[in-house]
Amino acid sequence: MYNPFLFVLAILAIIFSVPLLAILTEHRRKVLEMQMRLRNAPSEEMSNRLRELTKEIADLRATTTEYDLSFDAALERLSARIESLERRVQALESRRVDIAAEEVRNTFA
Repeated sequence: MYNPFLFVLAILAIIFSVPLLAILTEHRRKVLEMQMRLRNAPSEEMSNRLRELTKEIADLRATTTEYDLSFDAALERLSARIESLERRVQALESRRVDIAAEEVRNTFA
C-alpha cells in the first residue's frame, strides 16, 4: 500500500505550497494596504484642506482687524480736522463781526 509516487507528490506539494501561500498572503496584504490608503486618502486630503482654510480664515481676521484699526484712525483724524476747521471758522466770524463793528463805529464817530 505504500506508493512512493504519492509520497514524492505529497512532499513536492508541501514544498511548493509554502512559497505559493507566502506569495498569496503578501498579495492579499498589499491589496488591503491599497484599499486602506484609498479610504484614508480623502480624509487626509480633507484635513489638509481644512488646515489651509483655517489658516486663510485667521489671515482674513488679521487683515480685517488691521483695516478696522486703520479706518478708526482715519475717522479720528477727520474728526480732529473738522473740529479744527470749525474753530477757525468761528474765529474768522468773530473777527469779521469785530471788524464790522469797528467800521460802524468809525462811520458814525
